[in-house]
Amino acid sequence: MYVMSVAADFIAAARSADSAGTQPKRTLCCCEYIAQANNQKSHLLGCCCNCEDLDLVCTRLVTCRRIDRRNIDGMLIAFQDRLRLPWRGGAKRISPAAIAPAFIIPLMLGLATLNSKTAIVLLLTMVGFSIWGLQLAKKTATRTNFFLSWTVFSVFYMIVIFECQVPLLELVPEENYFLMFFTCAGIYCLYRTHRLAPLNLVSAQYGITPKDELPGIAEASSGEEQAEAQTTLQMDSVLDLNDEEVVDIDTAERAGLMHGQPNICESCRKVTPRRAYHCQVCGTCVKRRSHHSYWLNCCIGERNHSWYIAGLFTSLIALILGANLTLTSICHPFLVLRPFGYALLLPDDCSEVFESFELGISFVVACYSLLIANYITFLLARQAFLWWNDTTLHEYKRTANAASNRSRIWSNWRAILK
Repeated sequence: MYVMSVAADFIAAARSADSAGTQPKRTLCCCEYIAQANNQKSHLLGCCCNCEDLDLVCTRLVTCRRIDRRNIDGMLIAFQDRLRLPWRGGAKRISPAAIAPAFIIPLMLGLATLNSKTAIVLLLTMVGFSIWGLQLAKKTATRTNFFLSWTVFSVFYMIVIFECQVPLLELVPEENYFLMFFTCAGIYCLYRTHRLAPLNLVSAQYGITPKDELPGIAEASSGEEQAEAQTTLQMDSVLDLNDEEVVDIDTAERAGLMHGQPNICESCRKVTPRRAYHCQVCGTCVKRRSHHSYWLNCCIGERNHSWYIAGLFTSLIALILGANLTLTSICHPFLVLRPFGYALLLPDDCSEVFESFELGISFVVACYSLLIANYITFLLARQAFLWWNDTTLHEYKRTANAASNRSRIWSNWRAILK
């Protein structure tokens, strides 16, 4: 009886433990989150509480004492961790770089409406700041949402100002419909470019990659017959691939496979398909990599390159059309052509646009869209040049760097021989 009672107690304890383990954990409310410093549950209302570094910085600032760099770093880390939005299942952290353009763009555009000189200075400042930021991000290979957020908020503010500030009574309804069509088409194409970017990544080793990542074997040319005969045993394992897994490759890749030398990335040590290169920002290899677009925060490669070109083209049309409609509405236009009964107008005199805020902000946004249109025109011209030469931007830069290195070596030897 004693043994039976002990067994019954053991079974009851096990059942109680199982029932306690199967109870669902309490989820976080929309304003709660897990702090990174101590892994404890915190609340958004306590964002300024329990921050010793903030207290020390404020105390030393008031008492005019030296502030330790570690306290400043700790205060900034605490602010970054507590900068969150209420969300279902817990408050979501917001990156400061992602929300900075939401305040920088309207501030710069608003100040540019003061007068023409201020507009020129601030617009050129925005261009210079963008160039400097891009060069810094490329130099440090930093993955940031700042430029993607800049693109999103720029499009948002341009649409809002065009629809709310530009006098639409001066426009034909069909013109507004065409503008909205190309704007939505450009947004959708660029959205697809960003969404399809993960499909470009090489995520597995050769041999266990998906079928579309496996190189196949094509028919050898006459100059390769002897090499193929000498490597029959090495080719047997490759020829065992199914027909669905076989794709055409060029002579250089065939020679590499015949001699047992597949493409291996020097950075991540993956066996990669043809024309796949490593991206330092994404940290992995990208199939048919063209470049890393910081404005979309993704790599442009095999799966999203066509969407990228379509997005640039439709965005260019939308920017030019929107700028033309805005300038011809707030300035004195003149007639250029009348093709198919439609009047093609261009702005003539815009000297009075800074007399009111509505006209000034419309003029500044139109000039801002023209600056972006010039940059997109450069990108499209570069892509057309690369398409004409059947290469990508990454491959073109590699070729240019190799040529510059060869010329540098030759110049060094000429200097030695002299």
